[in-house]
Amino acid sequence: MGHRELGELPATRNWQKVVALLKETDDPAQIADITSQAANRGLELAKKDEGVAQTVYMLMKLVWSATKDDFKREIGNMGMILPREASLIDVVGSFDETLDNTLRKNGHRTDLAEMARISAVETLSDLCSKETGSLFGISTEETERSLKKYATAKQFSTVGQNFFGKFLYHFLDYHLSRELPNHIGVRKQFKSIKECETFKQALALYCHQTSRIVKEFTGCWPSATEFKEGITANNVKTKFIPVAFKKIKSELEQREGGNA
Repeated sequence: MGHRELGELPATRNWQKVVALLKETDDPAQIADITSQAANRGLELAKKDEGVAQTVYMLMKLVWSATKDDFKREIGNMGMILPREASLIDVVGSFDETLDNTLRKNGHRTDLAEMARISAVETLSDLCSKETGSLFGISTEETERSLKKYATAKQFSTVGQNFFGKFLYHFLDYHLSRELPNHIGVRKQFKSIKECETFKQALALYCHQTSRIVKEFTGCWPSATEFKEGITANNVKTKFIPVAFKKIKSELEQREGGNA
């Protein structure tokens, strides 16, 4: 992870509630809710994290670059370098490398930014492999066509939900992974590593469902913004990110009440 930690949770009263709950249940909804309460400060920091905003901006920019006349030139302006005959794996790899270098150069490689980077790469990989069936053996033109399909309000809403769902999962797992090993074994909540992995899969699904709250917004905002003024790092940071995380926090709070 990055160089800036999110704080030591184990000493807090809310984190002790997480530990106690893990001894009582393996319900991902309850555990996600109480963990998000304990890690509330981290979600607030995410709204202002420069690296998170930069990551979301570059993900949006990559997708919308596919609508331009010269895809390679557009992504080249982002700093991405592709071989003459580039497969999908080359595009994803170049995006990841460029993003990582950008975050490092600007001093924005925080833990939250690293979660966002991983989430963006996973989202991009899932999106493209869904369209093409594979990350390998796909031409640049086919990749461009795949990305172009998602440069609409309706289609990018899926990208947005997937990204924020993955980010929320990585955020919660960042904290839970410190405690979960203590609950694996005989007479413990998870009898085996496999059971714990099953729980993590359920947690990922819960996070994806929670992030549905931002689906419409994440689709409409970039489409409208690109048309009106163009997607920029600044308007993503000041207008998009704060609203998206506010919606997610609000949804988590409502779910906390429902699972109480």
